[in-house]
Amino acid sequence: MDLRFSLLLVCFFVSGFAALLYQTAWTREFAFLFGTSELAVVAVLAAYMGGLALGAAAAARFVGRLTRPVLAYGLMELGIAICALGVPFGIRAVQAIYLGFAGGLEAPPESMALTTAFFHLLGAFVVLVPCTALMGATLPLLARYAVSEDAQVGPRIGILYAVNTFGAIAGTLVAAFALLPLFGLRNTVYVGVACNAIVFLAAALLARHIAGMEPEHDFVDPRTRRRFHWILPAMTISGSVSFIYEVLWTRLLGQVLGGSTAAFASMLSSFLLGIALGSAIASRFARTRESAAFGFALAQLGTGVLAWVAFRASDSLPALAHAVGANPAAPAAGAAAAGIVLLPVTLCIGATFPFGVRLLARDAEEAANVSGRVYAWNTVGSILGAVLAGFVLLPSLGLENTALVGVVTSLVLAIATAWFSAPRRRVLAGLAAAALAIGLFVGLPVPESLLMHSAINGQRMPGDLYYLGVGRSATVTVVENAQGWRLLTNGLPESGVDRQEIPDLRFNETAWLSLLPTAARPEIDKMLIIGLGAGRTLEATARTVSHIDVIELEEEVVVANRLIPRPVDPLDDPRVHLRLGDARGAMTLSEARYGAIVSQPSHPWTSGASHLYTREFFDLVHSKLESGGIFVQWIGASFVDTTLFGNLMAAMTDVFPYVHVYRPVPAALVFMASDQPIDLARTAPRALAAAPDDFARQGIHRLEDFHASWTLDSDGVNTLSAGMPPNTDDHNRLSTRRLPPAHEAGGGVRMGQLNASFMAHDPLTESRLEQVDPLALIRRMFWIGEGARAGRIIASLPTPDRLTVLGWIDHDQDRSRRARARFESVLKDDPHRAAAQAGLLALGLVGGVHAEDLTEQEGVILEAVEATAGQNWEALRALDGRLAEIAPGHRSFASAARERIRWRLEIGDEDAAREAISVVDQLLTRQRTPQHYLWRAQAAARAGEPVVAWAALEAASSTRRMPRAIASEALALARTLGDPPQGSFVQQRLLGMLRGKR
Repeated sequence: MDLRFSLLLVCFFVSGFAALLYQTAWTREFAFLFGTSELAVVAVLAAYMGGLALGAAAAARFVGRLTRPVLAYGLMELGIAICALGVPFGIRAVQAIYLGFAGGLEAPPESMALTTAFFHLLGAFVVLVPCTALMGATLPLLARYAVSEDAQVGPRIGILYAVNTFGAIAGTLVAAFALLPLFGLRNTVYVGVACNAIVFLAAALLARHIAGMEPEHDFVDPRTRRRFHWILPAMTISGSVSFIYEVLWTRLLGQVLGGSTAAFASMLSSFLLGIALGSAIASRFARTRESAAFGFALAQLGTGVLAWVAFRASDSLPALAHAVGANPAAPAAGAAAAGIVLLPVTLCIGATFPFGVRLLARDAEEAANVSGRVYAWNTVGSILGAVLAGFVLLPSLGLENTALVGVVTSLVLAIATAWFSAPRRRVLAGLAAAALAIGLFVGLPVPESLLMHSAINGQRMPGDLYYLGVGRSATVTVVENAQGWRLLTNGLPESGVDRQEIPDLRFNETAWLSLLPTAARPEIDKMLIIGLGAGRTLEATARTVSHIDVIELEEEVVVANRLIPRPVDPLDDPRVHLRLGDARGAMTLSEARYGAIVSQPSHPWTSGASHLYTREFFDLVHSKLESGGIFVQWIGASFVDTTLFGNLMAAMTDVFPYVHVYRPVPAALVFMASDQPIDLARTAPRALAAAPDDFARQGIHRLEDFHASWTLDSDGVNTLSAGMPPNTDDHNRLSTRRLPPAHEAGGGVRMGQLNASFMAHDPLTESRLEQVDPLALIRRMFWIGEGARAGRIIASLPTPDRLTVLGWIDHDQDRSRRARARFESVLKDDPHRAAAQAGLLALGLVGGVHAEDLTEQEGVILEAVEATAGQNWEALRALDGRLAEIAPGHRSFASAARERIRWRLEIGDEDAAREAISVVDQLLTRQRTPQHYLWRAQAAARAGEPVVAWAALEAASSTRRMPRAIASEALALARTLGDPPQGSFVQQRLLGMLRGKR
């Protein structure tokens, strides 16, 4: 009996292993149909667990009649395997019904209706219940065979439950770290099917050596099987509390580990580990009904007290995770940290099941029936807990009060069970009551330190918590610092809004997402934007677009956007129509078609974003685009290596024959795809003419500004993706691979390889370079951090052109002496080269400049430089109108801006100084140098705006290179502004520069 029981334990371990493979796979498969909104996810989870409860309850009714329970168990496993193979067909049938029931809408639904959620629940239940009901029946069947003596009720059932949970842990980890990354979703299911088949064969062989059992004597009298006992509702409440804790801690741990598949598996396994160990330990003590009653009450007391302690310790999780070497790309160590905090709580949760079974079962004959009933009641509680936590408690009460609800419920349950189960346990009830009083009086704090933690870099976000919103699918925080407001979801930075006084610090890659489609198709009238972020993409959309649909998964992101101070809320734009829900699910239901679809999921490994990077999603997008429509998508350059990039591009080129890649800043990759050719050289000038102000706000004024960021054309994309397996729903490599940051070991090499692969397929061929001004192109490349790529173009230029370009680069980088030497060298051989003469004017020099060689615009610059040399500010002021006509895309725009700023600073008038700030800001949209920031600071000081001045000095002192003369001027200005803002290190940095320490 012991050997056979041990072999059955092995089988039950494999059963748990397969069950978690299925749950992982089926949750994802339904997400492709219903979406990843919390309503859809909980509907599938409830259907899955509802099937388990139904199967356990049904088994409790008939298990006593079975004479060959081990064989029946094997047949159940075979049935699970067969039903699992049929699940994909069931999902397709549900999809057809779903589209007929809810599809065909003129526009994406504004939010998911409860009727739709009910359909999700019903459809998932119908498809999954054949499998999950069979799964739920397996524990009572094995209990029927395993328990033959009264003393075995608690120990044997407890160990069965524990072993099955250990199998679930193994299934979770193997699926996340091995099967899904290597084989994909469908093959992972096949592994589960093979496991069930093996268990069937093993159980059938064991059954041949096991004699038939006698039916239970009273199975014909069902009234004894269905008697009520207080432990049943207590197990329901206990199951609810356990899932409240699980949902809560999944949110909390996500702040440290991020939302990847591996991170979730690590978190779940650490939670299940405690449950399995708790069940195994409790099974040794659950030998009598009296000991089980005491143990159950004690477990509830421990759950409440330890959950209270664990939540109060949650702020230490980032430090603990760091101490054990956790990072977002290696979540297993983070799970170890989570286990340290949660293990005491989960041990108590796991102990309740064997205690509950032993308490309800009067003798060994009732063990099988009771195990099914207790399991069913407990599983129903789990469903209720998941729904309550996700839809009611977290959104309405927040993190700390949701935790307190769980603590209070556990302690009240401990008081009730200890008080009423037997008088001698009233001391335990008193302890629970005291703990409850202390818990309510002291309460639980908001875990601010944890919420300020970034799951990307593992560091605390600088600043203060400005807003906390706990939504149905994410925890949204807004962090306020000196720079502005940064929005995060589940600890992952999304985007931000700078303060009005902050000067422009970098090119806004998010704006490119909505501007690129207009540049490629100026006639676009209707656009869909997937993901709101901080609204930067939305507010940058060109005015030529008259209708904008925005789909955002989490409502709290919208709330946070409304609260962030900004001059104009982009959501108030009358063109904007906001839709709440999962983009993929919403698009499936809509027949609307768009001229452009913009997708900006921020982190491709998270559950709400990973399914927006697959071939099937690209197919869906293509079906919603008008002919020739444009699809644009963003991904962080550090999120991919050459292989993942190839997988992603293989998926995109399977759907779109024309795919281009842009890199507005080194950290961002923007893909633009269409079913018709893309030629910005032909279309961008028309787009710039139609909406000049919209492009100008982002520093885009001419074709070269686009070409400088053009990284790959369709030929390059096809070459880099050739032979690569496409990223698909079935095998989503982006969701299962989380790369370490670029600054960590191997990250720099990986980024270098990716950059080299891009450089090898540069789209700016010789014929394309003939379409643009090389000087404008190369200067822009240096401004956006593409100096290495620009160097290759410079090397191909004739010597005079090369020296002229290098002179301008030296000028842009405040190397005036070297720039002058290069320009004069060129003019020595060719005195009439206009670009070199314009370079001298940019340096404020007139020697060697011939007015007859200059363009009309540069002739005005010459007059302005001469007026400045003579300090004739009125003459310079008189030239201002003509200087203002020099467009930002012109090579001498910075020279014109400099002269316009100078006279305004010299006359000392506050209104003129404010005008100077506007001129500097226009300059900063294209080029950012210490001198530009210093001018902004000087203008702000003269305008009586010290906050703006300090912000500009902060930006200036943070630049990598600052000439000593500019640093000296900046320090002198800082000393006149009074006390610096709190936390400012401007003066210390400037002093360090002047002393040669930087």
